[in-house]
Amino acid sequence: MNKKKKIKDYLKNGYCIIKLFKNSEIDFVKKIIVKKLQSLDEKKLLKNLSTRNLSNYHCLNIKDEDHKKILKTSTRFIKLNYSLNKSIKNLEILKLIMTETWGHEDASLYWVGSLKKQNIKSDVIGFRISRPNEIKNNDATGIHIDLHVGGKICKDNNALITLWIPVMGYSSKYSLNFSPKSHLINHPIKKFKKSKTVTNIFTDQYLKRFKFIRPNLKKGDAIIFHPNLLHGNSFNNGKRTRFSLEARVYNKRNMINWQGLQS
Repeated sequence: MNKKKKIKDYLKNGYCIIKLFKNSEIDFVKKIIVKKLQSLDEKKLLKNLSTRNLSNYHCLNIKDEDHKKILKTSTRFIKLNYSLNKSIKNLEILKLIMTETWGHEDASLYWVGSLKKQNIKSDVIGFRISRPNEIKNNDATGIHIDLHVGGKICKDNNALITLWIPVMGYSSKYSLNFSPKSHLINHPIKKFKKSKTVTNIFTDQYLKRFKFIRPNLKKGDAIIFHPNLLHGNSFNNGKRTRFSLEARVYNKRNMINWQGLQS
């Protein structure tokens, strides 16, 4: 890995792609996700779910109301084992990016469902499920930036860094949709759509000026991206269900921006 090039990519384009996990570690993460989903499934609709048929989640014909209950924002996270958690926290390229942009590497890993409701968990990461677009076209969040977390707006570009990690679905049909270099622009709040969701998404008219891409990734890859980078509308254009992880690393010296996250 050319570390200098990765840092240059992050600073210039707002993202870089790195190898984070081994293939065997991704397979282990699948087991964690299956176990978590089954623990959230009160109706036992997922009793036959396994790592072997995880990509066919969409074939289970689960009603939308049950799907939403299983994947509530307040519980849509997993706790990794010590080794995997350490892989993220001690990722050298991430530390170098922190040092370059924050001036230090003092960080904490949090999952934030809602700051207003104090739905906050430390040392866990979020996960998402996106069914094929031809079946369900509402499994993707609209275009947004991660400075708007848990219903709160932060204007500090040094507040956090996000890692997007595909667990199942790696090609451009499945991967994260984002706009390179959009992190360099001060996105105006007045360009938000009117929405009842916690996430503030931007209007289609505002987004016309930006070019979006979806890279081809490999198993174990991760996209490290800037909190002000436009991303979202990552619809699943493949034939199988996509599973992905979201790890958000917060700047511990700027925690005043996130009431409720202070240690």
